Parts: sequence; structure tokens; C-alpha cells
Amino acid sequence: MQNLPKIDFLKDLEKLGFEILSFEEFFKNIDLNTHFMTKPHKINFYNILYFNKTQDKHFVDFVEYKIKNNQLIFISKEQVHAFSKNIKHKGFIILFTEEFLKRNFITKEKSIFNICLKPIILEDLNSEFETIFKQLYSEYKKEKSLYKEKILAILLNYLILKYENSLQDKTINQKHKLIFEEFKELIYKNYFENKNVSFYAKYLKISSKHLNTITKEFVKLTAKQLIDSYLILEAKRQLACTNKPIKEIAFNLGFHETTNFIKYFKKHTNISPSKFKQNFTI
Repeated sequence: MQNLPKIDFLKDLEKLGFEILSFEEFFKNIDLNTHFMTKPHKINFYNILYFNKTQDKHFVDFVEYKIKNNQLIFISKEQVHAFSKNIKHKGFIILFTEEFLKRNFITKEKSIFNICLKPIILEDLNSEFETIFKQLYSEYKKEKSLYKEKILAILLNYLILKYENSLQDKTINQKHKLIFEEFKELIYKNYFENKNVSFYAKYLKISSKHLNTITKEFVKLTAKQLIDSYLILEAKRQLACTNKPIKEIAFNLGFHETTNFIKYFKKHTNISPSKFKQNFTI
């Protein structure tokens, strides 16, 4: 058996670092019964999926989500996802690299590309979003365009800012939101060395109790539960997507004893790491 494939951005498109395709183009000449896209695979770039017309499901980080008309899914690099084998989508898929993101995003807000929690899914989008995707597609297809990257970046930023603006209708404590986003970034950078809430609270210059209040406000989880959720998710990714032995994965995740990792994983998933790895290999 083989581990889940890890997919890199196409070499021919790395200079621009951006691509947009209709679903018809994306799945053209592909055998959905055998192609890697209909099996769990890990991506090394960002995806934005716009489903204009569909009634299907999509698999992200070992969870199956129902999808429907006028829906948007943001998928981050390093996430594991898969399309179903019954694809009859109308819409577009955007793919872009970390380098494109760094060069062109006017907002530092990365909550839409969130590898710590479940993916961001927007439902019941109005026609304005479809118009933006069609504009992006039209500009991308122009062979001769002096400011092609800048135009694409402006439109993509507009798309993301429209999403951010839609959140303003909700009652959100903006100060808490900034702390929450920083906390998630800290988990991503430090989970393998620091699993204690007190470490993160001290870095954020707040009490552990206050940090718990903030995380519950946004995800209905305590700070410790959020740390554990990401640790388990990263364990699943490494188990499914690498050939590393469980002992090495345990060490990479900050467990000095493999038995402790096995107990921890089983406690949170009700399955052993070896059984999970077996279930998610091809």
C-alpha cells in the first residue's frame, strides 16, 4: 500500500503562482474512478472552490462535507482533501501558491486559510461572487496582459475582502478576533514543543482563563481542546501522507515515548495510529 499523495503546484505555472479553471476544464479527460483527485491527497498550495451548481460532497481533513449550489470552500496548503467520484459541478477552482499570497495580499487576515480547524465554507452566496469568479477567469485567460498578476491579485483580494466584510454583520469582538487568530498561528508554529495553555497565554499576555473565554467565543472549544484538535489533525496528516514510522511521527509531534502518543491518539479518536494509517492508505 502507498501513502496518500502530496501534490505540488504545476512547475510551468510557478512563476505566476496562480491558476483558475472551470470545473469542466479541471476534470476534463480524467478517469474519476482512478485519479488521485477523487482520493484523499495533500496539497502544497491554496485552493478556493466555487460551486455554482452542484449537489454532492467534499472530503477535507478526514471529514466529509455536503456541498450545494452557490457555495465557497477555502482550502489551505497542507490540508488533505478529495472530490467525490460523482462530480457534476458547475463553477470554478482557484489554485495559488504561498509566494503569490505573500506578493499580493493586501490583508494579513488568514482565517480563511485555516489549517487548525475545519475549512471555511460560505453558503448561499449572491450573484456578485459568481461575477468575481467570471472576471478572474476572463483575466487569467488573456494571453497578452501587461499587468496580469496585478489584476488577478486585485480581483482575488476583492473576493476575500467581500468575505471579510460579510462577517461585519455579525457581532464580533475585533480585539478578541485578533488574539484568536494569533493564538492559532502560535499553535501552528509551536504545537510540537508546547502543548500547555499557559505557554500561549503568557505569549499573548493574557490569563489562561481569558484565553479560554476567547476560544469558546469563536469555536466553542477551550484553549486546550483547540491545541489537542490541531495536534490530532497533524498526527492524522502525517500518518496518512508520509512513510514515517509511528515512532518518528510521535517524536515529531513532541512525544518522547511512543506509547504516550498511541494512548493520546486513541483517547481522542477511538482508533489506534496504526489502524488509522491502514485505513487511509491507498
